[in-house]
Amino acid sequence: MKMFVGLLAVLAVVSAEVHQFNIGYRPNLRQRLNAEGKLAEYEKERNELLSKKSLQLAQSSSPIIDYEDMAYMVQISMGTPAQNFVLFIDSGSSNLWVPDITCAAGKDATCGSYCKSTPYDACLTFCQEECCTKTVAGAKVLSTADACQSKHRFNSTLSSTYVTNGQKFDMTYNTGEVKGFFGVDTFCFTNTSVCATGQVFGQATTIGEAFGKQPEDGIIGLGWPALAVNQQTPPLFNLMSQGKLDQPYFVVYLAQIGPTSQINGGAFTVGGLDTTHCNANVDWVPLTTQTFWQFKLSGVSSGSYSQNPTAGWQAAADTAASFIGAPKSVVTSLAKTVGATYVPGTGAFFIDCDAVVPDIVFTINGKTYNMPSTSFVVSAGPGPCMFAFYELTAGGFYPAWMLGPPFMRAYCHVHDMQNGRLGLSKVL
Repeated sequence: MKMFVGLLAVLAVVSAEVHQFNIGYRPNLRQRLNAEGKLAEYEKERNELLSKKSLQLAQSSSPIIDYEDMAYMVQISMGTPAQNFVLFIDSGSSNLWVPDITCAAGKDATCGSYCKSTPYDACLTFCQEECCTKTVAGAKVLSTADACQSKHRFNSTLSSTYVTNGQKFDMTYNTGEVKGFFGVDTFCFTNTSVCATGQVFGQATTIGEAFGKQPEDGIIGLGWPALAVNQQTPPLFNLMSQGKLDQPYFVVYLAQIGPTSQINGGAFTVGGLDTTHCNANVDWVPLTTQTFWQFKLSGVSSGSYSQNPTAGWQAAADTAASFIGAPKSVVTSLAKTVGATYVPGTGAFFIDCDAVVPDIVFTINGKTYNMPSTSFVVSAGPGPCMFAFYELTAGGFYPAWMLGPPFMRAYCHVHDMQNGRLGLSKVL
């Protein structure tokens, strides 16, 4: 009997494992448009569109980071047998959604310039196969002109494990709405045994036209359940509750990379620490709320500039924000300190790519964290680089700062889903 109990204990240990997957990277939409000389034109059209529906956005629960800002993704599958998708990772939201087979909304007749300009092997990860080419002729024109046509779509009739849910959802982004219904099926990270059964996920039947400008299929939210539409349990929390993880962690490591798409843009580790890319010493920061991965930011400095408000700021770690969002006065002061210039019409700050500038230093939980210029001076094709900060104007429920990938490229982020804390570990 003792031997049998011991065997069960061994089986329990080996069934909960640590897994690591590649994080794909593709420069965000603004970076790509800047490289093509089309950023100002795009910003003008976008601002006109936003002004027309500003009231709608003010009354909605739109995510703080827009779909067009996202740049990092992972590959997942839904159903039995597996149907594969490429999804943005977003620790600032908590829902999982993919296009449904019935999805057909918005008009976008081509595969998009991102597929044409992406190397063939990387294109196969980011885009539909018919959108990829080994020649300079570019991507094909798809037969059906809609925003869903260039994306992978979920067909519930092909899955033996699919269960209907009955609830509907409607998520509003600046770039448009995503509407559909919830279903239930098996979630896995592609080609692995890391799977959660009974995962509730969104099946989008309508997506805004602008979503066609991004090659990814949808979003996997990494935030807390309380942040989710209809408070659905996010996949990582399901993996933890189903005993599929050795430790209640997922770790995000983002590599220092250039202005081109990369299949290996970082690493996503679930069930334990990332000992390959991250220092073993982890500084644990308590969360101030279990919605976003939110904590208190006590101060920021660079060169002679320093700002340390008495109450500090509320800040959130977010994989979806390609740049760092901060209060306008702080962004303006930091830009002045490092020599970055705001270019009207583009909505962005630019800086000499070879500029020698001081680190930007954050004070968190009594410790300082230096972010070097290699993290916040970002190449965007020919010409000057982009200063990886933007003015964050969200208020109320939202934090004042969104510490996005520039900070994550300097420090691995360890998300503790059980103890409500965020670990910071220097990138090796």
